[in-house]
Amino acid sequence: MLVIRLALAAALAAPLAVPVAAFGAEATPPTKLVYGLSLAGLPLADADVRFDDRGGRYGFDVAWHTVGLAGIFSSASGTLATSGRLVGGRPHPRAYRLIERNGDTPFDVDMTLSGGTVSRLTVDPPAKTGEDIVPVGPEHRRGVTDPLSAGLLPGSTPPAAVCDRTLRIFDGWSRWDVALSSKSTSESAPAGLRGPTVVCAARWVPIAGHRAGHRSVRFMAENRDIEIRFARLEGHDLWLPIEASVGTLIGPVRTRLTSVGGKP
Repeated sequence: MLVIRLALAAALAAPLAVPVAAFGAEATPPTKLVYGLSLAGLPLADADVRFDDRGGRYGFDVAWHTVGLAGIFSSASGTLATSGRLVGGRPHPRAYRLIERNGDTPFDVDMTLSGGTVSRLTVDPPAKTGEDIVPVGPEHRRGVTDPLSAGLLPGSTPPAAVCDRTLRIFDGWSRWDVALSSKSTSESAPAGLRGPTVVCAARWVPIAGHRAGHRSVRFMAENRDIEIRFARLEGHDLWLPIEASVGTLIGPVRTRLTSVGGKP
């Protein structure tokens, strides 16, 4: 379901993204997080997130499925996974995989990266082409991260610098940026997290692979109703999104961390 994929990319990667990683020297047990997605206040999907710290390497797995009325009228589910290393304060993903099923329509991405460059890519369905589609060239597959790795940030980053960045993302079909800017800071944080929490305003910037002039593309490019809230996870040296919201043509989509657990 497209709106769920966008919400996950937004709240997991834009971080509308859930970042996960290993920033310490020693591995720690896998940790489970649960996120809930809603559309206009109605439950839309649940996402189970599992991440590993493996002595300088990170692994991130997400499994989601529709719930409530969305699950009754349009049952869909999917998995996303990424792995790589954090070098110089930024993620260097090695592999990214997306598998999604929405009725009879499959979506599948199998991508390998090296040094920020896509070295191998298989997508189904193939990327669309046409006069109104901005073509994706080799230059759009360099200096990028996958949607899940994009939001990774060391916990040592000062709160004032959390929003001082632009995420360069390639999802297998399209290339886009998420430009973050500071909005507000609060000293409090939910259970299982440590403050302060930081709210970033976000702008979606299409680069290639999109349908130029399409109504939804124009809407998202001009959208000022996107924000992500970050906090640090207890026992892990990283910032991660704990809440994200995106205004869409069919209503506001919100992703919120609902549970912080131990071993999955």
